[in-house]
Amino acid sequence: MNTIRSVGYGWGVLIVAGGGSYYFAKRSINADREERAAAEEKRRQQRDRMRVQEMMRQRDAAAGTGAGSSSIRRKEPTVEGDNPDPSQQADADPAPVTHEQIEMAKRGKYEALEPYRSRKGDRFS
Repeated sequence: MNTIRSVGYGWGVLIVAGGGSYYFAKRSINADREERAAAEEKRRQQRDRMRVQEMMRQRDAAAGTGAGSSSIRRKEPTVEGDNPDPSQQADADPAPVTHEQIEMAKRGKYEALEPYRSRKGDRFS
């Protein structure tokens, strides 16, 4: 038969076992999170290094110092007085902005192109 003492002992054991399992589970979860964060950071750094290397390759190719393109030199823009060559100005201009790009900038990032319209009628007909 259950006495007050045995019920108290049972609850005590249950609380201690639950606390211990919580402690070890939390420690394991935190270690997994730390491991994933370290792996993500490593991947991010590798992506950044690859991006920098690619930018350096492009810059070297544009400057003509890359392997195989050393004989091709890019014409340096020269400004003669206040009237520079229009072709040189066009090269320096950023890409033109289209009407679609302006509309995209006005809309939110997750906003649909057209608003949702539900179908009329019930689904079972």
